[in-house]
Amino acid sequence: MISSLTKESWDAKVIEHGGSILQSWNWGKFNESLGQKVHRFSGDNFICQAIETEMPLNKKYLYCPRGPLGDTAAALVDLKKFEQDRELVFARIEPQHAVNLPRAVKDIQPTNNWLLSLEKTEEELLISMRPKTRYNINLAQRKGVTVRVGEEKDLLTVWQLFLETARRNQIRLHPQNYYFQMWQALAPDQMKILIAEYQGQTLAAMILTLFADQATYLHGGSSVAMKEAMAPYVLHWEAIRLAKNLNMKTYDFGGIAPGSDDKHLWSGISRFKKGFGGFEVIYAGAFDLIYSPIWYNIYKQGRKLMRLVPK
Repeated sequence: MISSLTKESWDAKVIEHGGSILQSWNWGKFNESLGQKVHRFSGDNFICQAIETEMPLNKKYLYCPRGPLGDTAAALVDLKKFEQDRELVFARIEPQHAVNLPRAVKDIQPTNNWLLSLEKTEEELLISMRPKTRYNINLAQRKGVTVRVGEEKDLLTVWQLFLETARRNQIRLHPQNYYFQMWQALAPDQMKILIAEYQGQTLAAMILTLFADQATYLHGGSSVAMKEAMAPYVLHWEAIRLAKNLNMKTYDFGGIAPGSDDKHLWSGISRFKKGFGGFEVIYAGAFDLIYSPIWYNIYKQGRKLMRLVPK
């Protein structure tokens, strides 16, 4: 069950099976720094990193972000052995293909992502954009918005911007320590901070991860100040240029709304991302391997009750 692979051979196998940074060795070390136990196991034709996640009443579940990779059936043989741990209620997996397990009560990673191929010239990328997106990039540049790569000392400013954005959009945000621990585990080779500024004022910022040949927009935020400066547009454009210069082949904008539902919570951000050109990738979604049916039903009922509680 326990993998004997080294960091280098682990990451090489993750890349071989088309995996993302969420299955990388350093992502596991990052979660360990947050106090979570990480399990790594692999076979001839699969690899999987699973993170123990706390639940109420001293229970927990395993989470395999964007995994297992490769032969899911073979990985499930090892995952099923964890049922011996009476504190574990289920294992949530996000395999590359659908499996014969119950769909998860909740998807953790988005099932619909928007990607951009970087195997074009900058001019070709600009031409492929929607005219409004290209115009807003130029507008931000004309107004004097600049983008720089941040350092560790910028993390507090970036987190405060994330906090402002989360409050405005009524979404949950990781605690400050989460981002500082991420920096310690991933920077500088696998994590970059990009900051868009105007006359010394931070208008937008993002965390960009780098793994194999893919750059991923992981977290971001923007200020309500100077909205007319269109800082998020030039921020992503400079992130795309940076990724190209680092020989990345794709830029992952992250989740978008499924289909073309204008009423979806993510409809606005989806239009923004699609304006840069690119293509949609649809993942199989999340599935739950249930260890304890009784506790799993309690967990499901608890989630239903939480949804009924007024915010």
